[in-house]
Amino acid sequence: MLPPNDPNERFRAELPKLDKERTPVGYRPGWQLEERLMGLGVVVLGVVGLAVVYGVYTGILPSGLPPPPKPSGVLVQVPVFNATACFIPLIAIGSIGLIVVGFRRILDP
Repeated sequence: MLPPNDPNERFRAELPKLDKERTPVGYRPGWQLEERLMGLGVVVLGVVGLAVVYGVYTGILPSGLPPPPKPSGVLVQVPVFNATACFIPLIAIGSIGLIVVGFRRILDP
């Protein structure tokens, strides 16, 4: 009979022994400042993207080519759609995604 605290005979003998767990590839102990600064840069890039979207939305920044001149006899300017109006929501969603990913990188590199 073996003692219950024997570490070599605690498990089934017919199974092969497992190797000890190794540290993950690329793991470095410490603060990992490079990765955190990279996350901060991604957050700043997302904020700049949101600032551009806000600037285009409020009219501070131009949103493309100006509309053509109004034809004579027409009282109301005909609205003209451009590609920038289609990309503004995509830029906003992408910028929010960058901010979320950057914060995650800052907190847990």
